[in-house]
Amino acid sequence: MRSESQIPSSLLNRQHRCDNRELFEKLPDDSVDLILTDPPYKDYQSNRPVAKPKVKAMQVTQFDLQYFAEACYRALKPGRHLYCFCDHLTYPEIRNQLEAVGFTYKNCLVWIKNNHGSGDLKGNWAPQHEFIIFVTKGKGDKLRGRRRSNVLLKRNNGSLIFYPKVSNYKFNHGTAKPVELLRDIITTSSDQGDVVLDPYGGSGSTAEACMREHRRFILAEIDLQHYLEAEERISSLAKQIVRKYLQPTQAA
Repeated sequence: MRSESQIPSSLLNRQHRCDNRELFEKLPDDSVDLILTDPPYKDYQSNRPVAKPKVKAMQVTQFDLQYFAEACYRALKPGRHLYCFCDHLTYPEIRNQLEAVGFTYKNCLVWIKNNHGSGDLKGNWAPQHEFIIFVTKGKGDKLRGRRRSNVLLKRNNGSLIFYPKVSNYKFNHGTAKPVELLRDIITTSSDQGDVVLDPYGGSGSTAEACMREHRRFILAEIDLQHYLEAEERISSLAKQIVRKYLQPTQAA
């Protein structure tokens, strides 16, 4: 049976507008059940040839990989899982750092999208996938829940995950992840009532996935626009859930 965490209730089921260092400092050791995140490690368009290089928000973000890995390891409960999105350029660096602080590397999932990203399409293969590093704190608990992502092979439990890319027009966030993909990961690596941490909450996709799967969540986001978008998204979904469960039952 799941043991109760000692996380202050004021941190739960919220996206906090802050640097995630502030959030990590408030989290007790061994307190969260799952970490699922997409850090702003490097410029996703680093392979794009441009006449005038553009300065993007994630380029100026100070991402301290060593601190990130150490903080995640401290906050995660023993045996629990961490999933970290990355690309082929940053995969070795992120994997090595996670292992250096004590995580046990288990696998690399591959999210295959319905269309490719941008970049040097004349001199390189068009990118149509992302990596998801899967590590555990210690040996690692067994996987559970549904794993129904491998629709091409018509079987579950595979490391290839097929989901359409989220349109940039749906959310004002260039790297938003499909909620259904996040729900699959969450149900595979946590139980109802568990606490899921996303230190880079973005537009709130992780929060929505947690709410739909009856998990508690803690998110941090420093960008005001993304924070406000996530707040509206969380509030709207919460109202839908309340209406659903408060509807009067029909007489037989």
